[in-house]
Amino acid sequence: MPAQDVGTRTRSEGTPTRDQGERPTRPTFSDRLPKPWLFPLLVFASVWSLILATWRASNAIYHTSMSWHQYFVYADGSFYLWIAQHGYVPAPHHLPPAGTPPAQAAFFPLWPALIRAFSYLTGHNFVVAGLIATIVSGAAAAPAVWALAARSRDRWLADRAVLLFCAFPGAMVLGLPYSEPLGVALTAFSLLAAVNRRWLLAGFLALLATAEHPTLIVLAGALGVVALHAIWTRREWRSLAAPVLAPMGMVGYFAWLGHRYRDYLFWPKLERRYWQQHIDWGHRVVHVLTWTFAPTAHRPYVNAMFVVMIVLVVVGVALMIAARLPLPVSAYTVLIVISLLISYGAGPKPRFAWTTIGIFIGAAAKLPRWLFWPVLVVSAGMLAFLVGYWPHHPVNPAPLQRPVTS
Repeated sequence: MPAQDVGTRTRSEGTPTRDQGERPTRPTFSDRLPKPWLFPLLVFASVWSLILATWRASNAIYHTSMSWHQYFVYADGSFYLWIAQHGYVPAPHHLPPAGTPPAQAAFFPLWPALIRAFSYLTGHNFVVAGLIATIVSGAAAAPAVWALAARSRDRWLADRAVLLFCAFPGAMVLGLPYSEPLGVALTAFSLLAAVNRRWLLAGFLALLATAEHPTLIVLAGALGVVALHAIWTRREWRSLAAPVLAPMGMVGYFAWLGHRYRDYLFWPKLERRYWQQHIDWGHRVVHVLTWTFAPTAHRPYVNAMFVVMIVLVVVGVALMIAARLPLPVSAYTVLIVISLLISYGAGPKPRFAWTTIGIFIGAAAKLPRWLFWPVLVVSAGMLAFLVGYWPHHPVNPAPLQRPVTS
């Protein structure tokens, strides 16, 4: 079904109707292009241009001469590249000190497998392979979010949604060898398949997503809610295929880890020991909101960023609910936001907030034009700041940082 006609579907199919008076009176940005799907690719390319320009500007600000791969590879990105090159290490007799190889098992296998696949095109240069995988994944994520928004309502909404999505501060991962762009692409296409009631495809894409990142296990719950709705309203029992397939990526990886390391709780032990990842039922969020979070005590601007992220996802969910988006989008967004708010490790980090997807579609639907464009500009400015600041802050003080005096 053409994206511009989706507003005529009935609410019983999970897609809200749209009043004729709400339709745009002039062509959208994507309508002006030879192919509408070129618009999200152009937006993605513009963000990459911003990332490249920010790298150069950061060198000038910090008086350094860091190369592109020094900006590109650090923190978790180095773990993914290590796994892509060496694989997972043999089982140890006990958990070694933090940062040594069995800790690599905390990272899910699909993303490093993709990097390894591209390494065959780069003469086994894994940094360049990671760059290609990141660009390809980001170039898939932007059209995926655009297509989901277009299917939810129309291209006018899709154009605004992909602008907000690509300019969000968490889009900094578009310039890092992190797994989030691939996860967003798989998630958005899975939700799109669910909206179109292509249950096997939705389940298979969700299976790949849960083999890509642990937070995407919420897809199983979201597709379960959608399946229950389909059964209740249409007796569509085949919809159960989606939630049954969805968790198999994570289940398969955990089963492999349990066999390899002789401990089926090996992954959660690694997560808690090395990354403090655990369910804290919102305690971290409360400490962030009350400015009592110890790790940011000497960096108040980082705490401020976390507060902004919390506010944005909560407001985004409210706007999404008000926009009455399709059930798969709403269910996934609500569940992943809840999972982030009750997780100590994920919490309000920008790159995790970026994966919520539905908040961008909801904001695109409900923000008035006079507010939409300022929000977009401010968001892009925050994105540029994080791209330039984050690689430097473990080494050099940021331009806004001042020594803490007692």
